[in-house]
Amino acid sequence: MEHPKNLFECQLRMYANLYFIIGLIETELRQRIMITLSDFAAEKGYSEWIETVPRSFGNDRSIHRAFRKNRNSWNGIEKYLSFSFWRHLFDGGNYTTLWIPALYAVFPSLEDPLSWKSFSQVGNHMARANRIRNQIAHYNFHTTNEYESEKKILMWLLYKMDWSKD
Repeated sequence: MEHPKNLFECQLRMYANLYFIIGLIETELRQRIMITLSDFAAEKGYSEWIETVPRSFGNDRSIHRAFRKNRNSWNGIEKYLSFSFWRHLFDGGNYTTLWIPALYAVFPSLEDPLSWKSFSQVGNHMARANRIRNQIAHYNFHTTNEYESEKKILMWLLYKMDWSKD
């Protein structure tokens, strides 16, 4: 592999790695949350997992947009929901509505999964992952030190999801 010609090219290569990790996180979250909330929806007597998502302006807008992109179908809508949508499922107000009854199962490697502390850690890491994702998408690169700490934040999410390449 040839050496990068300048700092920007070097940063571009480093941050491409982070973007790849974000892609892993998003696809894993998408599958796990959909499965987990499908079970929760069945327990509540709902026909679709999306019905378990708390109503808010942001959630409704994201769901409506995804529904339209998915040709007005609920089947497969998760493919059209943004990283930000998934991240907001771990906001503070969803502790009792989503975390306790269902979403804690998305992160099986948490030490005390039902605790507020675990929920807060996931929420904080998701918020930071969303910021990292947006910075990379807009080519706002940082120093190597920040790259390493950002990578740790992202890897923490994968580890707590008990993710593996297998």
